[in-house]
Amino acid sequence: MAVIEATEENFDQLVQGAEYVMVDFYGDNCGACVGTAPYYREVADDMAFIRFIQVNTSVYRKLARRYKIMGIPAFRYFHNGQVVHQSVGGMDTERIHRELAELLYHDETIEK
Repeated sequence: MAVIEATEENFDQLVQGAEYVMVDFYGDNCGACVGTAPYYREVADDMAFIRFIQVNTSVYRKLARRYKIMGIPAFRYFHNGQVVHQSVGGMDTERIHRELAELLYHDETIEK
């Protein structure tokens, strides 16, 4: 499945519209974001049962503030519309899979 570019207008609908969602908060001038992007797209293509979203924090700053994004790339993992896991920093395919395991096999939600 393709990665969806979210806006402030469609973000909530995208997150609420799928059981499992991984959100990549990235920036225009972020080297680690650029390095992570191909791995993120690769995993998105392999795991169609998870919705993969990207939010450009350079453009959609309100969403970054809402989710307390302090460094990028930052990731939030949603189950049924609730944040259940979060991580920060560049990732390769293996780490993305490990982080997704936290989404799929979580016990409790965390605060936004």
